[in-house]
Amino acid sequence: MRKHIILFFSALLLLFACKQGSAPKGIIDEDEMVHLLTDIHIIDGSLALEPGTDSLYKFGTGRYVYLFKQYHTDSAQFKKSVKYYTTQPEEMMKMYDEINKLLQAKTDSLNKVIAAEALKARTEEAKAMKKAEKLKQDSIAKARQDSIKHANALPKK
Repeated sequence: MRKHIILFFSALLLLFACKQGSAPKGIIDEDEMVHLLTDIHIIDGSLALEPGTDSLYKFGTGRYVYLFKQYHTDSAQFKKSVKYYTTQPEEMMKMYDEINKLLQAKTDSLNKVIAAEALKARTEEAKAMKKAEKLKQDSIAKARQDSIKHANALPKK
């Protein structure tokens, strides 16, 4: 009988240990965490481009504090949430698939803007070159007319 009671409580303990429910209280929900991590990775990338070795201290702290305020959280809750999600590898992989999609969409959007600006600059440069060529041709034509007028105005011998 004792073996059956131990076996029953062991199975019960195992069932409760394997329970996959919702996140504990104080954990940032998954959708918000995806957007927060996306923004954090963008900040990390911008800090990597900053010159100097102490760019995190100079520029990063304020950016992270501002970001946490936007998401109505703080660094302690963020760390607790990251710790929780790292124990849930399947959820974390899904989150990072979504983060990669968001970052790729932002990269594509920026590339479109850069390409449009480059096309606009090339178009404006081509217009400026055409205008300069027209001015050059007009000044040559005017110089010819002036020289013809000047030659006609000279006394004939």
